[in-house]
Amino acid sequence: MHVSAPRPELSCRPATPDELRRWVETNLGLKLPARGVCPGHAGPFEYLLRAYFEPAEDLVVWAPRGGGKTRLAAAATLLDMLYKPPCAVRILGGSLQQSLRMWEHLLPDVERLAGEHLSGRSRSRRIDLDNGSSVAVLTQSQRSVRGLRVQKMRCDEVELFDPRVWEAAQLVTRSREADGQSPAVRGTVEAISTLHEPFGLMERIVRQAEADNVRIIRWCVLEVLQRCPSERRCDCCPLLEDCRGIARTRCDGFVSIDDAVAMKRRVSVETWQAEMLCRRPAARNCVFPTFDPAVHVREEMPCAGDDAELWLAVDFGFANPFVCLWVRAGRNGTVHVIDEYVQEQRTIDEHVEHIRLRPWGRPARVACDPAGAARNEQTAMSDVQALRRAGWRVTCRHSAIVEGIEMIRAGLRPAAGNPSLFIHPRCQRLIRAMRSYRYSARGGELPLKDGTHDHLVDALRYFYVNSAGSSAAEGRRY
Repeated sequence: MHVSAPRPELSCRPATPDELRRWVETNLGLKLPARGVCPGHAGPFEYLLRAYFEPAEDLVVWAPRGGGKTRLAAAATLLDMLYKPPCAVRILGGSLQQSLRMWEHLLPDVERLAGEHLSGRSRSRRIDLDNGSSVAVLTQSQRSVRGLRVQKMRCDEVELFDPRVWEAAQLVTRSREADGQSPAVRGTVEAISTLHEPFGLMERIVRQAEADNVRIIRWCVLEVLQRCPSERRCDCCPLLEDCRGIARTRCDGFVSIDDAVAMKRRVSVETWQAEMLCRRPAARNCVFPTFDPAVHVREEMPCAGDDAELWLAVDFGFANPFVCLWVRAGRNGTVHVIDEYVQEQRTIDEHVEHIRLRPWGRPARVACDPAGAARNEQTAMSDVQALRRAGWRVTCRHSAIVEGIEMIRAGLRPAAGNPSLFIHPRCQRLIRAMRSYRYSARGGELPLKDGTHDHLVDALRYFYVNSAGSSAAEGRRY
């Protein structure tokens, strides 16, 4: 990434992308790939461009381990301090150690390039320039974040953040209007991280950005891989499956081929794809590691015929969410979840009315949580009775959690034959639950009751245990 850097000329503010590129190469010794080589990916320089030329919205950066994201964030901080005064920047890492990694890049740059502009003696983990700009390192705590008023909050390795600290960080930025000498500075929060946890904070940020049509600046190891020399043979290279020859023609980065090969040999395929190729989160601790949206998310149910039976799958709740799934069950064993309803703080009668308004017609059966047979102290009627009063045929079979989970797994990837469980794209919360339902990192047979994903999976589980064969379908009546 580095080239030799002569003493810079700092008086001219970069005003175009080409000027910014020359400034970074000359003053910081960084030569950065400008374009992505994988579909949908960008070059690392894209992040610096958008951070420097004032983004229209907060930035989300998804990049690999060792992909230069922390170094670039330090460069963006230096540019903000020099050319957007008075600009206040705060660095918040997933841990203090992570914050200090960015600081270790930034401090030598400031001392070398703008040492004469330091305002007094630099304090520990804080720098002030005589133009009014400042930067400081924060600890991973709500106390360090609350009460701040800054223009730029750079959050590095968001995957490791306490979600409460992340929430607090969303309220600290303030934009600054342009004046005669300084440009306008938009108050922004940057989320910069790898993404390796399917249930982590970074995935939530990425999914929200996708839902809001906010562009994610994403690159992988191939965007920062060096040009492959002609003397290397492709047919025996461990990177061939990933690179498919583009390293010879399109790659021009700073990670050596030998280093990339060595890293790939040290880790599992799952870790390599998650943390270096940035394809999707690793499936560690996932209850359904075989769930693949590319396979299991379908608008139409494959090969079910016209005689599919409509079921409702229900998990009761009031403080916790009430969940209803509309499930089409084909006689050939194919299952298609076509709609979902998730709501809390409503009575069972309100839920019934909402379910009736959906356009899917009268269900043949309702599969639900056996706990719904308990009578309500206020109404003296159980939730199951309320469903039966609505005219629906209700079945509730007691079963172990692991039994229903194994049935769902068999639908996703049976030992023989093709997948039989599919989910319509409109069922976004169920799709997230299938990806994020997990076991504790400490181990154990039962998944975590996280209050978010478990209720949707429970509803699907009730469908499977109540529809598995004639005896199960009859179940126990209440």
